Amino acid sequence: MMPRVLPPVKHRFVKGRSGNPLGRPKKMCEIELLQTAIKFFDELARAYYGKGNAVHKINRIRKVLNEK
Repeated sequence: MMPRVLPPVKHRFVKGRSGNPLGRPKKMCEIELLQTAIKFFDELARAYYGKGNAVHKINRIRKVLNEK
């Protein structure tokens, strides 16, 4: 059995750094969440009701979300 050989210095792990160097993906900020919610509501209005009363309800919800 051959003894274990260390890898070259330039290919070794950096000391003090462990795990995934990129880390976890960042959380969505509030603006991104609001934009995805607005897109979701728009798709719901188009899919289920077309151009009707649902569009007015969606616009009211948008206003409430944007005020926050």
